[in-house]
Amino acid sequence: MKPPAHRAPHPPDDEPWQDSQRRMFLRLAWLGTLACALALWVQRFAFDPLDRVALPLLALTLLALRGAVAARRVRVHTAVSVTYAATTVYFLLALEQQFRAFAPEVHMLSESTYWFALLYAAPFLLSPSRQALRWAGGTYGVALGLCLYHLGFGEVRGDLRLTAAVLQFLLAGAVMVVVQATFGVQRMHLLAAREAAYRDTLTGLANRRAAEERLAALAGQGEPFTVVLFDLDHFKRVNDEHGHATGDRVLRGVAGAARGILPDGGLAARWGGEEFLLILPPQEGPDVRRLLDTLRAQLRDQRHGEVAGVTACFGVATTRPGEHPDGVISRADAAMYAAKRQGRNDVRLDETHRGRG
Repeated sequence: MKPPAHRAPHPPDDEPWQDSQRRMFLRLAWLGTLACALALWVQRFAFDPLDRVALPLLALTLLALRGAVAARRVRVHTAVSVTYAATTVYFLLALEQQFRAFAPEVHMLSESTYWFALLYAAPFLLSPSRQALRWAGGTYGVALGLCLYHLGFGEVRGDLRLTAAVLQFLLAGAVMVVVQATFGVQRMHLLAAREAAYRDTLTGLANRRAAEERLAALAGQGEPFTVVLFDLDHFKRVNDEHGHATGDRVLRGVAGAARGILPDGGLAARWGGEEFLLILPPQEGPDVRRLLDTLRAQLRDQRHGEVAGVTACFGVATTRPGEHPDGVISRADAAMYAAKRQGRNDVRLDETHRGRG
């Protein structure tokens, strides 16, 4: 079995990462809508022809995307891409209009060009470096083409004062794209290093450090959760009789099965050696048993060379109000060892589940 394929760097605890991105987008969508409304209010006595149409459309787009993201009907990445495209089109149209209606009279570019710095920087905060460079570089390329066309062939041809302003606008934009591209590469390296610090290299699961931080975050937020601690049966015998390469394949197979049965918001981690930890939303006894029975069936069906089937002992516990993560881990550990004492290949629920299934 091959090691897990490398993914774009981000923390192994994917759901909290996505939630933070979702919350950021929801806030920015409100802010963008407010900015559109404020711009229209400022122009209430004399609307710009472009803004009269484009700003309401942009605001409605932001509100629609916000609602879709909040309802989890649209991925955050998709919403961000659409927002960036719509905003970029608006500002490029505004730049084109300046050369026809504003710049010839005042010999300068309007304040709306200040926003191009954000258009060049935002992709590098939201996307991998290469994709961000395509977005920012594409935006800059169109802006450059518009400016050079109007300076060379448009009504403002020969306007030295405007030419100087436009050249500064273009130079500042080029510097912004180059600087952000440089920082973007460094950011990806930092994210890759962070991923390595929080991911188990053999199995691709979160490592113990990542799991402990997730537990601490949940406890700090006062959110209840269920933990499942499980240990593979007779794993030392696998290494002794079949070699460590086979043992590694077993661990990767177990990790893949554990990752596959996780509910939304769950996290699978390699706790140490042949011991694994699942952090789940609060689970009733029957629910967690069904989940673990599915996992146990998948493990029994696995084949790794001469190793036919894998079994494990599972201990389950759910947090009590105000309980420290160490407490719930300790109770899950005790339940797991109770399963070991009763013959292995079993699931034991802590007393938090007794009477509830």
